[in-house]
Amino acid sequence: MYKLMIVDDELLMRVGIRSMLNWEEFDFCVVGEAGNGKEGLELALEASPDLIITDIKMPIMDGLKLIKEASLALKNCKYVILSNFDELHYVKEALKLGAVDYLIKSEITETSLIELLTKIRQKLQSEQNSLTNVPFVQHDYSKSLRHLKDSFFQDIVSGFISEKDMITKAEELHFRIRSDRLVVIKFVVNYYEQVKRKYIEKGEKLLRFSIVNIMEEIIPSKWNKEILVESSSEYWVIVNLPSGSGSSQVDINKLCNKLLSSIKDFMNLSLTAGVSTTVSGFRFLRKACQEAESALRESFFTGSNQVLFYENLAQAPARYEINGILSPQQQKEIHKLWVSKDVKEAEKFLEMVRLDLEAKRGDENSIRKHYITVMEMLHSHMTRDTRGSKPYLKEESPYERVLRGEYWEDIHQEMLTHIAYCFKADSQIMQELTYADLAIQIIDKYYAEDISLQSVAGQINVNPSYLSRLFKQEKGENFISYLTRVRIEHAKTYLLSRELKVYEIADAVGYHNYTYFSKIFKKVVGVTPEEYRELELESRLSRE
Repeated sequence: MYKLMIVDDELLMRVGIRSMLNWEEFDFCVVGEAGNGKEGLELALEASPDLIITDIKMPIMDGLKLIKEASLALKNCKYVILSNFDELHYVKEALKLGAVDYLIKSEITETSLIELLTKIRQKLQSEQNSLTNVPFVQHDYSKSLRHLKDSFFQDIVSGFISEKDMITKAEELHFRIRSDRLVVIKFVVNYYEQVKRKYIEKGEKLLRFSIVNIMEEIIPSKWNKEILVESSSEYWVIVNLPSGSGSSQVDINKLCNKLLSSIKDFMNLSLTAGVSTTVSGFRFLRKACQEAESALRESFFTGSNQVLFYENLAQAPARYEINGILSPQQQKEIHKLWVSKDVKEAEKFLEMVRLDLEAKRGDENSIRKHYITVMEMLHSHMTRDTRGSKPYLKEESPYERVLRGEYWEDIHQEMLTHIAYCFKADSQIMQELTYADLAIQIIDKYYAEDISLQSVAGQINVNPSYLSRLFKQEKGENFISYLTRVRIEHAKTYLLSRELKVYEIADAVGYHNYTYFSKIFKKVVGVTPEEYRELELESRLSRE
């Protein structure tokens, strides 16, 4: 395994490069990062890397001087320069100093990195073999240090290992934490099923490495830490409280919020954290893990993107199982709502239901049952035709959405949406709407979802081919053209507001692949999203 260092004064560039690959798959491991040449040189002399990827322009000491100074002590180290287009004259000088290659920052891709590593690995292997005459042996990646640590941690959580064996194994695996003043934090990715769809092309492995790398980068060096991966949506961080720290909860809360905001900034992901009490001794790690998970379960009530402490949970009143039967008064209220079909009154009714559940300290299961009871009571008033309609384009039924919703607030809002739909569907059931009109209603409302001609046809119970012909005949354009136009018009509005980044806008209007969105936008509008935003801004300024 060859050792790699990344030196760049831009945090985002360091994290981006580090997260782009699973380096171990290409026989490299990242042994350190630095924000300037001076820090990089000190770290290089300590870690003796085989490869340094370094920026040219940096404060305190630039990349050229780093190469010159490091080359005196590290005879076999290879250097790759990070450069902008306007810095190529520095690249030539770096190549004279011994750099083996360079990368243009704006053009770095997974493919270009793989090609570079392959070339450098062959060079390093060749030099190594010429010195030792020993053939290169492929590394057993399944036994990588991170894999072994993750497996060891699972043994701890499962209780399958004694304290004596824990200490021995921790030493063997070079655990970076001590056995005193330990705090366990569990992070979960909110709405993971939605997040996973965005990583289909590059795989969940990229997601895991990106999150771990950001955590490694953001957690200050004063914290002894171990970061372990349970799954693509669950991550454990074990830390030792720094010596001399004041309130442990204040320090941990500050650390967790910094991690949550950084991952949000870099990856546009929302995480929630559950924090254990402070324990001493590896034998109490399992207990601390259970506490962290208990704290996380409270997020159903508090919502996502929170830092939840077991200590606070233990002091709160207990929650109870309550029956899901509606009172006679609540049943009368639902009947009145169905007659009036007043959405505002429905909101007030549902809020009263929520306040009642809060007052009774109902547990999670009781809350879900209660909302299902409300839904069943609502459905009992529906006509057969309305009951047979499908209000959602998602695969789950409203019942499944209530049962699987991650947070109470999501379930509550889902119920409000469903009630409003049922009111509207029942009011419109007698109206003569064509299939094309129904399709347009669905597109206008759900353009940001993963919809298609087939899914819309399924919602209105019509053959997709027939709907396609009818749509073209009645509306003068085909289904896809209309859907694209609706999405692009909404994208224009978002672009002019300047509140969202372009990749966020793509996701907001139904394109989960930014490159594809940009291509479609340019085809329809004639310019890229970025160009459209700037042109409209210039036009607005000139009018003013």
